[in-house]
Amino acid sequence: MQSATLDEEADFGKLPFDIFVLERWDYSRAVEQDQQQWDELARAWLAMDAPGRHPYHELSRTRPATPTAAETARVLAPHQTVRERNLSLRTELGRYAPVWLRTCYSPELAEVYASWRSADLEQLLGHWSQILDDEAVYAPCVEDWSRVLLRVPAIVDTVRYVYETDVAADDDDWEPPGPGEEYKMPVFEAKRKEKTMMFLIDEEALRSGLVKILWLDIHGECVWENRLDPHKKLEFVGRMHDGGSLGDLYEDYEDEEMYEWGAVLDIN
Repeated sequence: MQSATLDEEADFGKLPFDIFVLERWDYSRAVEQDQQQWDELARAWLAMDAPGRHPYHELSRTRPATPTAAETARVLAPHQTVRERNLSLRTELGRYAPVWLRTCYSPELAEVYASWRSADLEQLLGHWSQILDDEAVYAPCVEDWSRVLLRVPAIVDTVRYVYETDVAADDDDWEPPGPGEEYKMPVFEAKRKEKTMMFLIDEEALRSGLVKILWLDIHGECVWENRLDPHKKLEFVGRMHDGGSLGDLYEDYEDEEMYEWGAVLDIN
């Protein structure tokens, strides 16, 4: 595992969400409410569309914030780890830089997890910051994995330009299912919305022997879920690096069972 050194580009004040938070932070509120205030601002960021976030992306490139030591100590430093800040630099790559999130730390399942956490996982995913595996930080997400998005809203911040849309437009590549194919409609709607994916390793995943793949939209909503044999990670990531997406994967599937929520992907 690489040492947790903060990348220069992830320094305090340089991330788009830094600028957003510093602009809106209410210093008149009690310090005891800081976590609540951070979560509220993260939810506000997640609720915005791409044009709403775009000005902060531009500022991060042209005129980043310069927080004081006091602002950094109160607003930014306590709410994200160095790993999470570094991760925020990579998430615009979307499916090319997937997050590996572990929320289950049961000793009973530790051996199963160890067999999934291969030595080359960092290389497979692309960067050490993409592995979120820290019991003190992520065990609190055990009941609700999406709480990680309050820590790192950049995970779903993949639409960086105003000409991109939150939902793919209808065109020849997105023809809706025809008569007799109504069972395909949930995947059709999901593939128009998904912008990134993440691996989730929770208790259910470990007990079933299958990694969860969550397909997320720009707002952090899980629009579709699949399962994957943990020994097929290389093949799956390879598909994503070749320009893969939920829609790309489902071009290969016609069986109705593959269009059920949580279907196991067959990756060749």
